[in-house]
Amino acid sequence: MPELAGRLYIPKLYNIDSDRQPVVDLLERSIEASGGRVVYCSFRDQRVAPVYLGAEDDAGRRYGMLVYPFTTTHRATKNRPADEHRAQIRLGDPVKQRDEANLIARDVAGVDVTLVLAVDPEERFIVGLDPLVYEDLPMGISVYYRDRHIDAAAEHGWAVWERTKAGGTRRPSWAGLETLVGFRPQRLLDYVRFEAKASALGLNPALRHALAETFTSPDAEPHRLEAFFGVDAATILDIIDTNFRLGVAVRGGVAEHHLEANLEQDPAVDVVEPIDEDGQPDFRVRLGNGTDLEIECKTASRVRYKEGDFKLEVQKTRDSGAGRKYTFDQFDVVAACLFSATGLWEFRFQWTSNLTPWDEDPARIQAIQRVDETWATSLAELVEGT
Repeated sequence: MPELAGRLYIPKLYNIDSDRQPVVDLLERSIEASGGRVVYCSFRDQRVAPVYLGAEDDAGRRYGMLVYPFTTTHRATKNRPADEHRAQIRLGDPVKQRDEANLIARDVAGVDVTLVLAVDPEERFIVGLDPLVYEDLPMGISVYYRDRHIDAAAEHGWAVWERTKAGGTRRPSWAGLETLVGFRPQRLLDYVRFEAKASALGLNPALRHALAETFTSPDAEPHRLEAFFGVDAATILDIIDTNFRLGVAVRGGVAEHHLEANLEQDPAVDVVEPIDEDGQPDFRVRLGNGTDLEIECKTASRVRYKEGDFKLEVQKTRDSGAGRKYTFDQFDVVAACLFSATGLWEFRFQWTSNLTPWDEDPARIQAIQRVDETWATSLAELVEGT
């Protein structure tokens, strides 16, 4: 079992060259710029990735960071936009590694925070990638962003944006949405606090985007989840305590809480039954006519289509390959929670059979769905329209 800084939970170490030193140097300086001091850096002893960084802030709080660092460059490239910045997901030999499992390490105790970072030592700009999205590192792919994303961080040293990622021919199941956070060195420890919270909650891209925006101001205080989720702390704790799927419960539990209230008030519904089973839909309801329906709750993206339609990712957060894509027989109705996009706990409903199929396998559901005027504003409206 690989060992790094006494951490035994790391599945794989990658030998990296000394040319990664400027990236590590910037991370160490960023700890200091964000009000901390470097307690330990594993790169001084082992030229491997991930890199373990220990830090302490001026209040005496300790931070353990397990960093998968990638170098960002800004070079003129033929047939590419002049303002484009590119980071390649590359550790060790990418040709050898790309067809292997490259699972990132996670501390199940929640003491250390796993960070997947694209670092530009020249621009002194860092982009945080979602560890849930990059849980199995897609070796060889490139991550791009533009000057406008750096400019967006001018005021607070912090910017949040969303991109649609395509899997290509090598990994078609990887297609979906991704939330990225760009920040200046003085915001590194803020980003660690954000990532600790986002990872512990297992937030999907839409909720990750919303939470990241609450950290825009550098004086953002922790423990603001009550305002963020629209329920009090006791309710949040009850949701966590009564659902064994902790990651799923906290990620979608609050949306499910509001959906349950919505369904209980729906005139077409007689009985609402939450389903607390791994791999199953979120609710089973019985209509007044005796029909049973299973409902899956998903959160809409904060970013809409140009026409104003909502963008909804309908796939599993955890799984690999085609397994991330739902089949059409797994639930009857999708409920799209619009909170991330509208700030209101409102929902849109659609029959699963009306969703767009996946190009690679028509028996499975396409990752990204358009929530337009054909979606009903209530389950009763959906049922009455059939």
